[in-house]
Amino acid sequence: MSAARFLGAALTLAVLAGCRDTTGPRDASSFTAPIVGVPMDDVFYGAYRDHDPGTGVRDHACGLKSYNGHGGVDILLRNFQVQDKGVPVIAAADGTVTWVSDGLPDRNITWEGTSGFGNAVEITHPGGLSTIYGHLRRGSVAVSNGQSVQRGAVLGMVGSSGRSNWPHLHFEVREGGASLDPFAGDCSQTQSLWADQLPYQNAFEVTDAGITDQPATFAVLIERPPTLSTFPLNAAGFRFWLQVANQPVAQTRFELRAPGGALRDAGLVQVGASFSMRYLVLEVPVNGQLTEPGAWQIRTYQGNQLIHTQPFTLLPAGAAEGAATPSVRGTFPSAVRVFDQAPGADAHP
Repeated sequence: MSAARFLGAALTLAVLAGCRDTTGPRDASSFTAPIVGVPMDDVFYGAYRDHDPGTGVRDHACGLKSYNGHGGVDILLRNFQVQDKGVPVIAAADGTVTWVSDGLPDRNITWEGTSGFGNAVEITHPGGLSTIYGHLRRGSVAVSNGQSVQRGAVLGMVGSSGRSNWPHLHFEVREGGASLDPFAGDCSQTQSLWADQLPYQNAFEVTDAGITDQPATFAVLIERPPTLSTFPLNAAGFRFWLQVANQPVAQTRFELRAPGGALRDAGLVQVGASFSMRYLVLEVPVNGQLTEPGAWQIRTYQGNQLIHTQPFTLLPAGAAEGAATPSVRGTFPSAVRVFDQAPGADAHP
């Protein structure tokens, strides 16, 4: 079987700098994390505030983890399944609620036809700074206008309302209506507004993976389809998907390993850098292509580094009958395909 017949890769990118400001914090506020979760484990930092005054991109560390004009920091969840479990958004400092919005759809997967922060809360803090908590889950807002809140108070749950195409929190600090970066850095102010500023969140990580017989669309993957592992040899095929964060420019190599470890097929895809999260999707035809029953593997490499191993089992067609073993819907294309749908913003070349 040729690599072209084996591989069909689809990329979905989650998604999602002027002069250095040497002034210190505008008031005595020291902000703490506005979301419950461990960074790069439960929650994932995508786009930071953009400091480039033109059409380029530059975050507080003079890196490219942002997109043009972004005024805050985006903190992402893996998928809507995590959103449904409920991830609390909390007040980053004491203050008074000065604006709330709720009741808007919270499962948006495109920016088209949407606008604003959706379901959101704004808090004004002593000294004049304010914070915005945007894109919350519908019906989750737990505070009201004029209410005093303390640091750590639950404001709502992470969602994907307003101008959002991925479940995430948009956290923004403002002064006099203008956005202000709470992160200190070489392309931001010298003094952090955080009580304990997190390290720059740009480490590459495989955040999730699975196998599905459903169409490999962003709408399907962001819902986190159940992972399948067993197929009959007469199944049309399946889709292997990989979710990653902070992918650098790299060659991604997929290897198909037969029972016993023999290499049956391989293919390369050149990918651009991602400042946020994205999906890579590999289409694997089975019927008429893979003939050996047993334990198979898909090994994924970034450069020369093995980043993920996905096992699956093929059963003899006769033995699989009546065993409720899933088969793929439809057929697979024979050519390698690369997509970059870019939820949130564009990839960087």
